[in-house]
Amino acid sequence: MKQRTTKRILLLAVVVLQGYYAQAQCGDWKFPEDKSTFDEQNVLYNDALRNKDFKAAKVPHQWILNNAPDVNQALYINGEKIYKGLIDQEKDEAQKKVYIDSLMIMYDMRLQYTPCGKEADIAARKAYNAYRYNVRDRTKLENILSLFNEAHNLNGKDLPYYMLLPYMSVVQYNAKYLKNLSEDQILENYDKIMEAVDYQIANEKSSDRVEKLKGYKSSIDGILVGLVNIDCDFVREKLAPKFKEDPSDLKMAKKIFGFMLNGKCTDDPLWLETGEVILANEPDFGIAKALGVKFKAANDNEKAQKYFTQALEITDDPSAKADMYIQLGNLKSGSSARDYYRKALGVDPSKKEAYSAIGYLYYGSFEGCAGKEDWVKDRAVFIAAYEMFRKGGNTSMMSKAKEAFPSKEEVFTYNYEVGNSISVGCWIGETVTIQTRD
Repeated sequence: MKQRTTKRILLLAVVVLQGYYAQAQCGDWKFPEDKSTFDEQNVLYNDALRNKDFKAAKVPHQWILNNAPDVNQALYINGEKIYKGLIDQEKDEAQKKVYIDSLMIMYDMRLQYTPCGKEADIAARKAYNAYRYNVRDRTKLENILSLFNEAHNLNGKDLPYYMLLPYMSVVQYNAKYLKNLSEDQILENYDKIMEAVDYQIANEKSSDRVEKLKGYKSSIDGILVGLVNIDCDFVREKLAPKFKEDPSDLKMAKKIFGFMLNGKCTDDPLWLETGEVILANEPDFGIAKALGVKFKAANDNEKAQKYFTQALEITDDPSAKADMYIQLGNLKSGSSARDYYRKALGVDPSKKEAYSAIGYLYYGSFEGCAGKEDWVKDRAVFIAAYEMFRKGGNTSMMSKAKEAFPSKEEVFTYNYEVGNSISVGCWIGETVTIQTRD
């Protein structure tokens, strides 16, 4: 009977090992001298693992760890599965901690015996699972932060996206509970994390992942605000001098720009200055638009036009393009302004405010365009304005424009009839149907 059992185990070993060896090889396999026992133990633990009997898998797996620690990286890939399974199934907290420690040892052993060029990935896995299982233990917080820092050193901006928010949370817990981080250290960690977030947002192809990263970014900013009192005075006192030393420092410019935006101190010239540095290096529709609006409010139309035009060139979104055409039109007058409003309607016909904008141009052109020889012809400009306001759904200005239509008496006096077509002169060049205000 014992001989049959042994043959059965060896037969199973052939099947299992075929899949096991193909799973994740890294160089040559390094079998122990007692290969037959290795094969038996390997079959036992793999069979138990497939059945999610993690306790049964642990003992034979441990034999291989003790006798063939450098056999292949698959030993540690499967070991991670075993100890995660044990942790998740265990009810006793003391025993659970033992399994967690064993999982951490599993990562260390893999780095020692079969790193296979996966050091960055292993470090990230160890840090994330240390956070997952130990973050409530304050005695572990400092070590967890060290693990995240090590993972960041190896992965850089490619640190797995799911680690970015936990990374900032670990910074938060260390600062809050252990009080072992200065403001400068908190900001240093924040910078590293946000650099990775921004990089991944810019290079991620999945729209769902981008939205998730943007959500992380907002949460990370929220954590920072809770740790450091970052108001306008903080920026001016601590960050502005560093930026003045090197105005080309893009990283510092981004930091100041974001903090001042959150702090609602965008009227400060420093905010505009840093925004210009950012745009000179990285095209960004939102920043270009924001700078255009600010310079327009400051009556610096030349710079406002520069940034609205830049924003227009950056975006492919029809609605956003139409908005920029409208902003550019608002900087102009007469036919030049109207050209921009028409371009807005050309890319996005739903932008009815562009019709209203043209209506305001017509409505305000009476004094400059009236020849004061034919009042019906002169007042036709208000009819043209009325039609634009109607298309724009601007009922209040429709009423005002109608009040300035020619009277019935004027239509009769200048030998016209209601319903006739009449050309509006000056730069307007529209043809309208004569209507009266009464």
